Parts: sequence; C-alpha cells; structure tokens
Amino acid sequence: MPSPSVPALYGLANSNSSRQGKDLWGKNQFNSTFPLALCLMMRDDGVPPVAVVLNSGGKVAADRSSRWSMEEVIGAKRDNPYYHFEKTFDAYEKLSRNEVEKIDLVVSVSGKDWRPLEVKLTVVPDSSTARKPRSEWGPELVLRPVSSAYAMMGLASSLSEARNATLKADVMSDIRPTYNAIQDWTNIVEIASNREPLRDTLSVVLDKTLQIQKPFLIQPIWRTEGQAPVLATQCFDLFVWSDAAVMRLPIDLSHEATPNRVTRHMREIARHVRALYDILNNGDFDYRATYAGMPLGNQTDKAFAMTGNLTRRYLAHTRLSIPHYKQDVLDRLILNGGGNELKPERRFDAAVVAYLSSKPQP
Repeated sequence: MPSPSVPALYGLANSNSSRQGKDLWGKNQFNSTFPLALCLMMRDDGVPPVAVVLNSGGKVAADRSSRWSMEEVIGAKRDNPYYHFEKTFDAYEKLSRNEVEKIDLVVSVSGKDWRPLEVKLTVVPDSSTARKPRSEWGPELVLRPVSSAYAMMGLASSLSEARNATLKADVMSDIRPTYNAIQDWTNIVEIASNREPLRDTLSVVLDKTLQIQKPFLIQPIWRTEGQAPVLATQCFDLFVWSDAAVMRLPIDLSHEATPNRVTRHMREIARHVRALYDILNNGDFDYRATYAGMPLGNQTDKAFAMTGNLTRRYLAHTRLSIPHYKQDVLDRLILNGGGNELKPERRFDAAVVAYLSSKPQP
C-alpha cells in the first residue's frame, strides 16, 4: 500500500506500476492510470467486465454472461502483474518489418509481456445523445490506426499458434483471391472497385475466428447528469471489446457506394485484409505502409470514430444505464488527497474534483 502521505490510486503500487507521483495525475496520464485502478478494484471485488464480442450471428454485441473475469483481462493478483503504460508489445514486434507505435497498456507476468490493451475512458452521454432519453445515451469511441493494427495483430497471433494450424490455412484460402486481385493498395480506384470482395472476405474470416477472439480494448464509462460535469449516482463501469469485435466494426459501418471514393471504414477493411494475409503468408507485414500509410484520400490521424448513437447499439446492456459502481467508489479509488493533484481543465477531471470538493472535509 502507498504511504499515507503520498497521493495514490487504488492498486497502483510501486511494485507494479511505471507511473507514480505526478505521473499518475497529468492531463493525459489520468485517462489511463484511473482506468487501470478501476480494473484492479473490479478484479479484487470479483466484478467481471461486460464483454463486447463478435457472436455466432456475425454481430458485435454485449455478452449477457460473465464471459471474462477481470483476471483474464488484466492478470491475476497472485501472479503480481507489472503494468507498463505506453509500451510496444514485445510479442508483436516480430510481426512487423518496421517499428510499431506503442499501445496504451501492456500487462507483463513473470517478466514476459502477456497482454496488450487499448484504453478508452468515455463519458455517457456524449454530445450526440445528451438530449435524448436516458435509455438512448451512449459514449463516443475513437479508434487510432495503431489500435486497429494491434487488434489485427492479436487475431493474427492467435491464428499463428500451432493448435490453430488448420484454421490458419482455411483463413489464408479465404483471403488469397481478394488479396491477389489488388495490385496497388494505395490506389483509391482499385480499392473502391474491390470494396465488396474486401468486405465479404474480412466478414467470412472473422466469423471463423469466434473461438479465438480475446480481450483487447477496455472502455471504462462514467455517467453524468446530462452534459453537466456532475457525476450520476450510479456512475462507473467497464466494457471490454475483443480484437475480433474491433475488427468487425468497420464492416458494419462501411456501406457507402460512392464510385472512386474510399471512406475511413473501407480503408480499415483493406488494411486488415492486406496485413492479415501478409502475416499469415510471410510471417510479418509492413506496419508503416499499411496502418501508418494507405491514406486513400483520408487523413491518417485516426482509423474511425463512432458517436454514442452507434456505440449504444453495441453496448446495449443494463450496466450501460445502471453502472455497477456508485460515485462514492472514488473514495476507494483516489487515495491520500490525490484529487488535489488534478487540473480540472478536462471534463472528467472537473467532474471528479467537483465530487470530491462536495464532500465534508475531515
């Protein structure tokens, strides 16, 4: 446990966190350190996250069962995991011919990287749903190209395991005709004219990989009273998306038919098909040319984004409307006056500071 005089977050002891002191509370750091503290508390309380997975009907949806425990997502306490913020996942480095950007969080066990996780702390409601009935509130979700790449590498890594050799060969057979039909992956007209084969190919592949999808994107939610920075009574919870679910999203969103135009969603499908086949066939892929490149008429700052109007369909679960933890869980999560370290220039920090300031001082 941290010293009573040192501001701290639940569970982020010096033994398993590369961030301490001021590095817990910075403008950008708190958006990843706080979610990990919430994950650790849920694990210790025995509260499973809501899994968002690709199901047998080819749909991405919140699972109604406790599909994953928090131990399966962030590691078991008995294994003394080490949590690295902003790190490249070692096991995936061999899959790329050039340097891959860092991901938000890497969990290591016994000195070996175990799981890469993307972290997206999101508010409910977002601006697109705040004026709607509470039952229609949802959070925004923005995906970076590196997030998309890590989801693909996660699936490729699973397919490359010896036990999945037959499935790997089957997937390669599915992808090969579409892959070979494209000569120039940077040509807008060529990608646009192959949009249906690309979409259908990725859809078939993902449908065959339901049993090997694994936790990838952790999405903590915090609810407010509309758009005011006032925490709702039932406030905090956590959804965890699988790698296959993240890869499926652009298929759902890519129904444009404009000739000679490629949307961000269609570009992501093309990136996945290209990179997945390269890894399965050659053992590696060109990250820089694929996920950091292939603009296809779009800016490369993000993969794609979804407003709450879209995400709420995937996160349809009672815990989206009534999160597991009440606002007073902050008293367990933020320790030793840690709230005083926040700079309330961002909405989440402001809401936390407002709650803590409203409490009677000892």
